[in-house]
Amino acid sequence: MRIEKIIVRDFRSHEFTKVTFTSGINLIIGQNGSGKSSLLDAILVGLYWPAKPKDLKKDSFLRVNGKSTEITIFFEKDGVKYQVHRNITRGIAFAKYYDGTWHYVAEANQKAVRDWMEKLIPYDIFVNAIYIRQGEIDAILESDESREKVVRKVLGLDKYENAYKNLLEVRKVIDSKIKGIEEYLNAMKNIDDMIKEAEKELSSAIKQINELSPQIPRLRREVEELEKKLDELDKLAEELEKLKESKSGIEKSLEGINTKINSLAASIAERESKVKELDEKVKELEKIKPKAERYKELEEFYKEYSEVKAKAEKEVERYEGQIAQIRERLEELERKAEELEELQEKISEINEQLGELEEYVKQYDEALRIKKTIESLRKRLSLSEEKLKKLKAEIENAKQRKEEILREIEEIGEKKGELKNATSEKNKAILELRKAKGKCPVCGAELTEEHREDLIKKYTLEIENYAKEMEQLMRREKELRAELVKIEKILKKEREVIANEEIFNQMREYEKRLSKFNFKELEEKVKKHENLSAEKNKLEGRLRSIQDELKKKAALEKKKIYLERKISEIKANLYEYEAKLKNLGFESIYTLKAEIERLKPIYEKYLKLLNSQKELKAEKERLQRDKNELETLKGKKAELEKALSEIKKRLERVEKDYSKDEHERVRKEYIEKREALVKAETELENLEKRKEELIKNLENLKNEKENVKIKRKELEDLMKARERVQKLREKVRMFKNILKEDALAKVGEYASEIFEELTEEKYSGITVKAKENKVVLGVIYDGKERDLSFLSGGERIALGLAFRLALSLYLAGEIPLLIMDEPTPYLDDERRRRLVDIMERYLRKIPQVIIVSHDEELKDAADRVIRVRLENGVSRVEEVEVS
Repeated sequence: MRIEKIIVRDFRSHEFTKVTFTSGINLIIGQNGSGKSSLLDAILVGLYWPAKPKDLKKDSFLRVNGKSTEITIFFEKDGVKYQVHRNITRGIAFAKYYDGTWHYVAEANQKAVRDWMEKLIPYDIFVNAIYIRQGEIDAILESDESREKVVRKVLGLDKYENAYKNLLEVRKVIDSKIKGIEEYLNAMKNIDDMIKEAEKELSSAIKQINELSPQIPRLRREVEELEKKLDELDKLAEELEKLKESKSGIEKSLEGINTKINSLAASIAERESKVKELDEKVKELEKIKPKAERYKELEEFYKEYSEVKAKAEKEVERYEGQIAQIRERLEELERKAEELEELQEKISEINEQLGELEEYVKQYDEALRIKKTIESLRKRLSLSEEKLKKLKAEIENAKQRKEEILREIEEIGEKKGELKNATSEKNKAILELRKAKGKCPVCGAELTEEHREDLIKKYTLEIENYAKEMEQLMRREKELRAELVKIEKILKKEREVIANEEIFNQMREYEKRLSKFNFKELEEKVKKHENLSAEKNKLEGRLRSIQDELKKKAALEKKKIYLERKISEIKANLYEYEAKLKNLGFESIYTLKAEIERLKPIYEKYLKLLNSQKELKAEKERLQRDKNELETLKGKKAELEKALSEIKKRLERVEKDYSKDEHERVRKEYIEKREALVKAETELENLEKRKEELIKNLENLKNEKENVKIKRKELEDLMKARERVQKLREKVRMFKNILKEDALAKVGEYASEIFEELTEEKYSGITVKAKENKVVLGVIYDGKERDLSFLSGGERIALGLAFRLALSLYLAGEIPLLIMDEPTPYLDDERRRRLVDIMERYLRKIPQVIIVSHDEELKDAADRVIRVRLENGVSRVEEVEVS
């Protein structure tokens, strides 16, 4: 994975930020609180929101006064370019890949994008192998068990453990199938006997069917004859019952009609009396109608006139009050216009004085900047001038001593070569003496055994002397090389000396420039400038306030004219109502009120009589309906009496033809015959079904006989498969252990080198051991293995950083990205400087590294610097290429 670009909008202190990342080491640098770590949090949120990370809360994302938090990340993995976008505020998300055009890879929602990202790069891998969050450098040292979990996830060992477990599940499935087949074969061992028994049952069922079949046609004919006779009797019984019901119904209807006729006659007489009474009321209504209408007209005018007059008087009073307030406000604005001219003169005088002091302010700012630069340079110093001189002399002596040592080592090497050659010659001579016969190969004289032994003893003694001299040389060489290691440590400090000398030179130059300024005079001038600026700001504030108020004058005058016009309109409207009062025949509102009171009783009586016309009309309509209904009922009564006579005659004829006893006898005989038929048909149907079942069962048994042969072959194949799965499972377990041991060895090798660098070779390495459910770390000090409790706090941080970096270096081919957030806060000055060297030597093996820090020293190792600063509460970013 390689991150190419991130775009952030309204995320914490970032209003709109776009950062491009390149290959190599990308350093995001800035002061605490500038928003640099927020960029890394934005990467985490953009990739894995909303489930993770759990410590990042939605409520803390949106920038103060921001509208909508948005994060877009462009990255590349395995040669494919991807884009992930999230709008946290609106809950929108999508992910796309690029192959010439962009294509969506998941549904456009937060959960779908998170699930897709989890499959592409699991979150646990990202935060343990790729991203070291602030304050978590030594988290991997918490316990052997938690470290083992991290290592297992980072190295992908879970995949092999899952494969091992899944193969066990496969074996269980195969075992289950084997057991099922064995049970099946055991159940089918008597298949031939089962086939014979089924054939016997089928023969018996066919015999019973042949015996029963002839009986059914005879029973069916007898049932049909009885059914026909029973149907005729049922119809007669039904007709008899209907005639009786009709007779009873007509008699009841006649009784009801007679009752209604009597009731209608009484109602008609009552309605005729009520019609006469309503006729009299209608005549009286027409008589008083003109006076009632006059009352209504006067009452409505009186109400309208009273409301308009009261409202007009209130509005006139309110408008006159507003006009008085406006007049007072206009007088006040006239006074402020005079004050405005005085303020403008004072501000002009202050501006002249400020202009005279401006040059002193610039000089003071320049002096402060130089002073701050000197302080900054002083903080970067790691050596005092005295220590610097001493260390410089020490380095010069070390260089001279190094040359001497190298010359002596070279001489020792030459001597060692001479001794090796001499020893070889003597050994060769001894070998030739042992083989020689006759003449001596050394002096050419006659070779006796005594002479041979003397020469061998002599050469052996010389070889022993060579060995002692060789041992002394090797001991001396070891001493010199040990001294050379110490000298190399001193020489490594030369870079620090050069850096400190450069800082001292810069400080002297800046101090020289600073001495030209008169600080006391400048401070007085700047103080005066500040006081004048404060006074000017105060006066300008008052000036703007008055100008704003004077702008309101025109609006106030316009409003005064508007209010005066409204009062005139209200008075004109009242005059129209008074004219209308006179047109109605009244001199004042009081005479109008007296006339209304006189007409009120007549109007109230009119209202009571108002419904008389409707009531009269409705009552006449009801009277006519009652008369019509009475005539209808009389006609219906005559029809029912005629129908009743005809039904009585038909009832006598049917009672003569029908016999209830004969009807019951035929019904009983029909039921008995029908039940016998149903029983015979049911029995035959069951036998036919039994026959079909037996035929099907016999066919299934014959098929099962063939299936038994197939299952026996399948059982053999499953037994072989089970054996293969078990062997594969063992291979997976062995490969996982080998992979884990190899990976931990390589990680341990990387971590040892880095830890030695960070601790100035105080420790000669670390140990990484894999135990069941544990990864145990140790350190080697003075040739002995120590546990982590031996380390100081700073050394624990160094070890945590070394192990984290080692994991990333091991995975550089698979996951070519490392992200570190503030790796230096817990490191001392020396370890921070060493981290720069480590970044140069080791981190360049990782294709892309992103580091967030406030430490300026890390710039020396960076390929690209991204500066973050806070301006008025908003993070600003500046990208810088480093040569």
